Amino acid sequence: MNEDYEAGDIAPLIITPTGLYFSCEIVEITCPACGELFKGTKRDAGGFIAGHQAYHEFTNAQDMLITSLGGV
Repeated sequence: MNEDYEAGDIAPLIITPTGLYFSCEIVEITCPACGELFKGTKRDAGGFIAGHQAYHEFTNAQDMLITSLGGV
């Protein structure tokens, strides 16, 4: 993605290895759990959100398991 785009801009064309995206709104989101920031298309933001959700659910489950077993 071109770094010149800001959140709220409409990119006329984004070229990726998986295809062409036309009239994409650029969004900026932050993970509320860890503060990691993402800026890109809404489609890619969905992957960022889903990946972060899966990661944080996994680490939280591991923490609970370790705690239930008496800790480290």
